Amino acid sequence: MTLRLPKELEFDWESAVHDIVNAIRWHLKNTNAERGIIGLSGGLDSSVTAVLAVKALGKENVHGFILPEHGITPEEDVEDALNLARSLEIKNRTIEITPIVEAVAKQVPEVLEKDSTGRLKKPLAYGNIKARARMIVLYANANILGNAQVMGTSNKSELLLGYSTKYGDHGVDLLPIGDLYKTQVRYLAEKLGLFDRIWTKAPAPRLLKDQTAESEIGVGYDVIDRVLYYRVEERYDEHKIADELGVPKEIVKKLCDMIVQSHHKRKSPPICKIGSATINWDWRMPVE
Repeated sequence: MTLRLPKELEFDWESAVHDIVNAIRWHLKNTNAERGIIGLSGGLDSSVTAVLAVKALGKENVHGFILPEHGITPEEDVEDALNLARSLEIKNRTIEITPIVEAVAKQVPEVLEKDSTGRLKKPLAYGNIKARARMIVLYANANILGNAQVMGTSNKSELLLGYSTKYGDHGVDLLPIGDLYKTQVRYLAEKLGLFDRIWTKAPAPRLLKDQTAESEIGVGYDVIDRVLYYRVEERYDEHKIADELGVPKEIVKKLCDMIVQSHHKRKSPPICKIGSATINWDWRMPVE
């Protein structure tokens, strides 16, 4: 199977790999770090990120952590993550997050309340606990190892739509594939020679049972990424995007609204300005 990208999303994948590898090295050098920590889900994004990290840092300096949840994470995801770690010859460890999630839920039982149909009333609150639990584990291990940076696995599509958890999968030190749309990451995975079973999987955050990204958003990434491209790269308005792509206007509006509504996730917490040298307003060190 050979993937083809729509003309808007075509890119020089070899140059992209070169640039990302150099960016990883630059970031670690400037943070006095030597090692990269990655949560391996067995999915597309974390697998591509791991391959790029190994290219940048060497297999001895990349540590993979597989963080399944009992009853939610499919066995095939764990198997794929383990197979990837073995093929890359990186150190890896599997840590079950269920006890952490249960401990939090015990203290905040409201997250487990259900309606008359048996569905969670606050599924987002419950799901986000899991994403944050995983990040706690990753940062704890980064601290234990020392001189280590946690590498995020979010892509450009997820970042633009806000399809991530604040201080969960969004709370990282570096986003190596954050400037590649989801379909571009899939294309890159094929070019890098990743296992077919990894890059052909349906995108799924695995925070709730049988959860998939495209069903939640309501449209596939083949459409999502082209809409995002024209909105972000070309600055088209919603009507022009709908006309250009032949996509229903309500879908275009929904995606564009998601970009606006998730703006706060892409920024550092704002500081209420009082003085004349407010951090990130008037004063930046070093200058970036």
